[in-house]
Amino acid sequence: MTRRVLVLDAAAGASGDMFAGALIGAGAAFPVVREHVLGLGVARLDVRVGPVVRGGVAASRFEVFDPATGRAVDQGDAADRGEPHRGLGAILSLLRAGQLPTAVRVAAAAVFERLAAAEAEVHGVSVEAVHFHEVGALDAIADVVAGASALWQLGVEQVVCSPVHVGCGTVRCAHGNLPVPAPATAALLRGVPAYSDGTSGELCTPTGAALLRQFCHRFGPAPELLIEAEGCGAGSRELPIPNVLRATVGQVGPGVFASAR
Repeated sequence: MTRRVLVLDAAAGASGDMFAGALIGAGAAFPVVREHVLGLGVARLDVRVGPVVRGGVAASRFEVFDPATGRAVDQGDAADRGEPHRGLGAILSLLRAGQLPTAVRVAAAAVFERLAAAEAEVHGVSVEAVHFHEVGALDAIADVVAGASALWQLGVEQVVCSPVHVGCGTVRCAHGNLPVPAPATAALLRGVPAYSDGTSGELCTPTGAALLRQFCHRFGPAPELLIEAEGCGAGSRELPIPNVLRATVGQVGPGVFASAR
């Protein structure tokens, strides 16, 4: 029996915007992704995607922006936009109230439940007491909904991911300067093959780690597959390595290579 498989190459880590951009590049329809994000019914929230180059590699840059100003926003802009720190219950309520397909809503909720469990563990509080700070910003919620929408559209039966490059050094967040990988990221990646080649900075974010853990069936070498489509999702920065998450969609199973000859 043949199966459609998504293979992710996280040689430059993963984040919510990279995940969404990669899957859109690999064939998910951006108008549908945008429809689902706008289905949250939140004012001053829109998304766009466009071509960029990172380290000589063509990629899709997925961005959340404020239509009132036209300015792209990221998780660090949450305070400037007056966005509250949200608990898990508030985020799940927002998802339930949104005009989303059931599968997209359930998947997005599961990602935030993973994030809440990781944050609760590393900060020594209950899940109910967790306030997401950066990842609770509406733009991060848009990233997760976009990623869930794009994966739902691709209709793959299995997701495989390479070992995850996490970066090194420190990252500044609401809790101060934290080591890379951030504690929540490290908790989410427990049991996952991860590494750093000395590239400075946070390459895998908590949101990226939660998306990988929720959707990937295994981590390790890519299977032999008949490639149908590829896409790269761009990170926001230029790095010494191409700052992209690569997505490859293809078929595996008996006879798929014979059909290509």
